Parts: sequence; C-alpha cells; structure tokens
Amino acid sequence: MNPSRLALSACLLVLGGCPQEGGPGLQAGRLEGQVQGPGAPRGDAYVFLFAPGEGPPGGPAEPRYVTAVPEMRWASGDPRYQFAEVVPGPYRLWGFLDTNGDADLSVDVLAQPGAGDWTPEAAVELEVPVAGRVEQDLALTRRMRHGPPAFRVTGEGTDGGVVTVPDSVLSLTSLTVEADGLGLLRGEEARFFVRLRDADGDGTADDLNGDGLPELFPQFFLRFVPRPGQTVPGASDGGVDQVIVPLLINPVPFVTVLQGDVTREASAASVQLFVVPQAQAVSVEADGGQVLMPLPAIPVGEYQLWALSAEGAFWYVPNVLGSQNSESLRSQALRFQIVRGGSPDAGNPIR
Repeated sequence: MNPSRLALSACLLVLGGCPQEGGPGLQAGRLEGQVQGPGAPRGDAYVFLFAPGEGPPGGPAEPRYVTAVPEMRWASGDPRYQFAEVVPGPYRLWGFLDTNGDADLSVDVLAQPGAGDWTPEAAVELEVPVAGRVEQDLALTRRMRHGPPAFRVTGEGTDGGVVTVPDSVLSLTSLTVEADGLGLLRGEEARFFVRLRDADGDGTADDLNGDGLPELFPQFFLRFVPRPGQTVPGASDGGVDQVIVPLLINPVPFVTVLQGDVTREASAASVQLFVVPQAQAVSVEADGGQVLMPLPAIPVGEYQLWALSAEGAFWYVPNVLGSQNSESLRSQALRFQIVRGGSPDAGNPIR
C-alpha cells in the first residue's frame, strides 16, 4: 500500500514554532495584509509563514513565523496581520479561523483547524525582499466539514500502556480505534468519516497497490520514532526522513453505504485496522518531492499511530495530551512497539 503524499507529509512536524534568526548581513523584510473571512467572523485567526513547499494544505509542518488576529480586534474592524521582522526569502503563507475556540498551538494535535473552521483554498507562495515590504491578503473561504480524527485505541493489550506488534509477515495484527474528542474538540460529535480515496479527482476510487480493493480515508499508519543511534535497515545512504508501516481499515462495514461512489461518506464510532507488515522509507528530495522505498525489514522500536482525514486533519498517539495529569487523557499516552518475532525480549538489532 502506498500512502498518499498528504499522509506522508503529515509525518513531518506539527504546527508550532517560533521566528527564525536573521542571517548575517541581511536586513529583515516586512509582510502584512488583511485576513479576509466569512461575513461575520467569530474566533481568533492564526497566520503562519512556512518554508516553500511545506505546511498545509500539503500537510502539517513547522512554521517559521506565527502571528494572530484576535477576535476582539477583528470585530472592531481591524483584520490586519503583520510579520515585522522576516528573514528575506521565499515563503508559503497559510492560516485559519478558529470559530470554535478549540485550537491550541501549545498542544501538537490541537494546533490545527477543526469542524466549522475556515482555511484558504490554497496556500500563497510569496517572496519577502531584503529590507522591503510585501502586502498580501489571506482569504479564508474554505470551511472544514469535520474536525481532526481524534481517537483512542481499545481492546486487549492496551491496559499496560504499550501495544506490541510483531514484525513477522506471518502474523496478522489488528487494532480497534474509537473516535473520541476527549471533551476538547467542538462543533460536532466525535466520529470517523469514512470515504473512498480519489486523489487524482477522476471520480474513481484509488487502488494504489493493485490488490483490487479501493483505499479509504481516514488513512492510518505507524510512524517510526527512532532512539538516538538507531538506523534504518536497507537505508545505507542515511537520507531517510521517515519510516512508516501502513494500516488498512476493514472495509466490510462501509461497502453498502459507499457503493463505490467517491462522493459518499459513512460515519463510524470505531474502525478495525490491520497492520500491513511492510515498512516504507520516505525520503524528501531537494525540490520537496518524496520518494518511497520498501524496506527489507521493519525497524524494531517505538512508533506513533497516525490518522489522517480526507480534509488533511490529523491525530496521533502518543501525543502531548497524554503527558497531562488527567485520567481522561491517559489513552493519549499509549505507546506502540514493533518487536522482533513477536517477543518483546528479543532485543533491538537496529544500532
């Protein structure tokens, strides 16, 4: 299974960051403009500057600069944003209007738009000149239908805080994930919104691996989190940025509703996932393109479980919420380990 470019981009760093330092001998530039939203906007608007080719709508990434237009100032008739000290160079401008007040830039999985929030139709590519000023408005015209695919993993093996998955191709590992907004997401009931994947927009469901089964959103995958000194088997050049292990949604409960129609959508409180025992290395080229490389072995070690919706919203476990001293958020601290031959004591041969 080849996950979409969107899913692979979501493996990168989530929103959150700070201004970068200016380069020697370069006079900072200035970027400002108006945030244009719906008729009577409610909520705070966040504006981000990313490196070229990074960030939404292609996937979350770490912004170089962040600013905001508070609701109070916007309501008073002043929707202007401003980046006063910007290192000259090319950037991607993007932002969103948080209508429900559930965005939190200090929490990894909450630093994104949710149900009912407004985003641009596309990011804006621009250039900030040396000691110059750029005027660029940002129009928020696309409304998010659904929020992030927040979830918790249920069932046998989750009570101990660590889920182990054998790396053997002879083992069939399944996980059950339940939609759970944790009382933090607003705007709709927490559900998974399942639909057929149609990345090229040709009206036909995608079947990237040619197995005769259409692929579904949300997409789920395990993302390798290497410990210091760990390397990836089969990646001798060291140029691998990410390693993922795909998971497949059990499609049986959704066949009747979707009926092969890419415009249809089914909602579910939970989904069953099957681990595909094939790791893939994801390398980012100089031009921002990505290369997938099947690995001869699945790296043993720690992983995150990611979910990505058709709108590009994401969630993963473990996340920052799991570190809070709250019983209701304990599910967000669940860890995932891939072990050699199904034995947690087999050791980690990746050095």
